[in-house]
Amino acid sequence: MVVGVVRHLVGMVAACLVLVAEAVVGYLGLLAYAVATGSGVGGPLAGPMFVLIAAVLGVVLIPLLFLPAVAVGEAVGRHRGTGRVVALSVLVAVVLAAGYAVAAAIASGVSAGHVPLVAGIAVLLIVAPVVLYALTARGLGWVARWVPRRWGGTAVALSAETG
Repeated sequence: MVVGVVRHLVGMVAACLVLVAEAVVGYLGLLAYAVATGSGVGGPLAGPMFVLIAAVLGVVLIPLLFLPAVAVGEAVGRHRGTGRVVALSVLVAVVLAAGYAVAAAIASGVSAGHVPLVAGIAVLLIVAPVVLYALTARGLGWVARWVPRRWGGTAVALSAETG
């Protein structure tokens, strides 16, 4: 149980860090566009606020999107290998992200023509964090099973917990 919780917590942190890294890359892209076109670059707090919003969004999306997607992927593809777990996790995350993006776009009054664009951007932004979360959780589970076998120890106690 403890090993399962720890590997998912580490996966959640990895997913949140990927979202922050995507925000930094997005901000640098917007900054380069603003400099190239000669428009305003924003204030001195534009970059840190962009990253802060991405971090908060990552914390909000962990229980709403990342954890359910990886949990379903692991439950369905448990004995079929890591590639199957990652693929199923991404599939579930894409469906959830598209649904959340469409609901948020409709609730905020986005015109109907832009709703697919909003959903597409949301889907593209969540693929990398979900893949990293699933790979991290599966990899730490593999390490938790491998280390006791390699160096002796409590392999019997850990094998039931790591899934």
